[in-house]
Amino acid sequence: MPRAKKPTQDAGPSSGKRKTPSKKTSKQLALYDDNKFETEEAWLVYKNDTSGLGIISEQRVLTSDFENEVLGQVIARNRWETFVATPRVAYVEIVKEFYANIHDNIDNPEHPQYQRVYMRGQYIPFSPLTILRYYGLENMETDVFESANTNPDDVVISICQGIDHWPIGSSTLDYRNLLPQVRTLDKMVSANLLPTTHISTVTMERARLLHWLQTKTLDIGNYIFANVCHIRGNRRCLAFPSLITGICELHGIDLSHEITTVKRTM
Repeated sequence: MPRAKKPTQDAGPSSGKRKTPSKKTSKQLALYDDNKFETEEAWLVYKNDTSGLGIISEQRVLTSDFENEVLGQVIARNRWETFVATPRVAYVEIVKEFYANIHDNIDNPEHPQYQRVYMRGQYIPFSPLTILRYYGLENMETDVFESANTNPDDVVISICQGIDHWPIGSSTLDYRNLLPQVRTLDKMVSANLLPTTHISTVTMERARLLHWLQTKTLDIGNYIFANVCHIRGNRRCLAFPSLITGICELHGIDLSHEITTVKRTM
């Protein structure tokens, strides 16, 4: 739905003297584009944060290569054939503008910006259901993810070799301790579910997710939505570029003038 134009405000009584805008203000007004950014605050987020961040691209998984391995079993159990297929081409500016425009209240049901993002002059839906539908999974029933309640030592036993407890005083595991079949699963997780560039160490969150996926299903709609909100709030490396670009295109965003594509990591 196109955004309504902002009402013109009365400037009030004139003093007869016009103030010359500072160079900083003039530059700011010249660069701010309300077709690309919902508010000037969103533009500042883009200018100061998201425009300079790197982007982690999704990866394709050839399911035939992992049919009898843990990764293949996880894909089959969750019906993720479309989720791990070749990612569509993603555009850098679309992704960076999207993250800049995500409102702090996108997950607040009582706020007008709940589960929608301003993009190129209109609002597009972005919700767990939107994500599931993009991957053709809207009717998928999943287990309720309870990673926080998982004992760290149980996690280590299920995903590691040579150790049977979480390292004392450490917040991460050494990637080399993962079982070979779990390392393969971790490559997909580190690109498509919990994107990170720090693959040599495994955080508690990632370890618990690897543990969970070996036997249970996961609602990627809610999981990815929560991760996107977290990335926006923490100004870290941007992720899910193909998903974001694809959802934008499905809801009428013109991509014909986009030039710079997101480089694939594989």
